[in-house]
Amino acid sequence: MLNLTRQEKTVLLFIALITLSGITINYLQKSNSRFKEFLVSAPAQAQTVLKINLNKASFEELLRLPGVGPALAQRIIDYRANFGPFGAPEDIQKVKGIGKGKFKLLKDYLKISEDPE
Repeated sequence: MLNLTRQEKTVLLFIALITLSGITINYLQKSNSRFKEFLVSAPAQAQTVLKINLNKASFEELLRLPGVGPALAQRIIDYRANFGPFGAPEDIQKVKGIGKGKFKLLKDYLKISEDPE
């Protein structure tokens, strides 16, 4: 028998599981048309982006934004408290730490709305 280390056994098990998963998905695609439809529609559903209202977002909601950590989330809240609501998503660039690059990353996740949510 092979003398494999624990790490080598783990790697082999992982490779075996990935292979088995691939074989299973391939089988389901060929034998079940509903599964094939699910695989085709899944990427479209995954691309749905939920936008947060910049003027009402909580600390926790701001943390979900890409590139926003606790310090930046707090600066956004502090800016809102000191200067009032944002007029447009672009106004978030007035917050220290958010430049053009960070805004480009965030813009698809932001909205401005006065409606209660």
